[in-house]
Amino acid sequence: MKAKIISVGNELLNGKTLNTNLTYLSKQLRKIGIPIESAMCIQDNEKNIHRTLKESNEDLIIFTGGLGPTRDDITKESVCDFFNLKLELHEDTLNTIKQYFARLDREMSESNEKQAYFPKDAIILENKQGTAPGLIVKTDEKTVVLLPGPPHELIPMFHYVADYLKERTNQTLYQSGYLVVGIGESDMETEMKAFYNKHPEVEIAPYADLASIQYIFTSTDADALEKALDQFKKRFNEYIVGPYDEPLEKRIVDTLIARNMTISLAESATGGMVSSTLVNVPDASKVFNESYVLYSNGSKVKQLGINQMIMEKFGAVSDQCVYELAYQLASRTDADITLSISGIAGPGGGSAIKPVGTMYYGLYHEGKTKTYKKVFSGDRNMIRKKATVYGLYLVLKALMHEDNH
Repeated sequence: MKAKIISVGNELLNGKTLNTNLTYLSKQLRKIGIPIESAMCIQDNEKNIHRTLKESNEDLIIFTGGLGPTRDDITKESVCDFFNLKLELHEDTLNTIKQYFARLDREMSESNEKQAYFPKDAIILENKQGTAPGLIVKTDEKTVVLLPGPPHELIPMFHYVADYLKERTNQTLYQSGYLVVGIGESDMETEMKAFYNKHPEVEIAPYADLASIQYIFTSTDADALEKALDQFKKRFNEYIVGPYDEPLEKRIVDTLIARNMTISLAESATGGMVSSTLVNVPDASKVFNESYVLYSNGSKVKQLGINQMIMEKFGAVSDQCVYELAYQLASRTDADITLSISGIAGPGGGSAIKPVGTMYYGLYHEGKTKTYKKVFSGDRNMIRKKATVYGLYLVLKALMHEDNH
């Protein structure tokens, strides 16, 4: 089975909306073992949709977008017209849409009714986040999937599509992998060149984010996969923070809960990003005591009692400052582990000694306080995001007693 992804919407073509759906679907289909032959973005009109379908030779075609209630949302109607599929009102879906509006205490518009029309033999995909259901329809030669455009609606819906596709693929795929933090993609690739050649039976796909890399291992040979994973872990254990599909922050929260420990934070340059990332995890309240966002020098002195002499002699962006922040935070909050961050996010404020992107970290754990320094590249927001991930990386490594710095 080979796939084609067709993203529908003028907002994608004019740059108003980033096509994150393509990235997500590509990764998910690869996990199932379905290669993507092509992907394209087209305007939401019948002529383009028909022409694209006429030129598509793939077994699986996935459309995203164009399922809304407005008159220019015509993906479903155009696809069904191309395959001569008659649309019929699906009463259960119509009632579900009506209930959606009732929960919001809003009256359903007449235009929403068109979202409840489907081909007779289609598999209807419920949309729990909006009003646009998706569908799977099998024609003589192709499987066509229609998904809504908003990612928060598409992603939960695709889980059902993935299950449907897995049942119809003719091979068993084994998959696992690791999340890597603390090393750049280019540095990793230099190290990985020989590694790829040693494991020809295993496909190893890196997916780099701003400050982390997912390495996903896929193979039809379970033993070959296990061997590759084991050798990767031995070689890169310093940078591995967990399974590729488990966020770093979740690993931290789960570890803290398991050990009945708590954490507190003091952030300056990151402005609360570390705290915000942690509380994205359910049950973070069980382990997260409190957080200080201390942006000015005065606030550091006032809130955590940092010695004014430290500020005057070494500055806020220094080992001495983050050391005191982490130490004082631990003494005032009784947290088992504390993290402090201070740095220069830019674009101004840097120097030859401390360029833009310089970040200092203080980490208190098991009665000891250590400091770390890291310099990140990028614009202001990129630097802050990278600094956030690296701070979480330091916390997890301390919890795992794997401090290699």
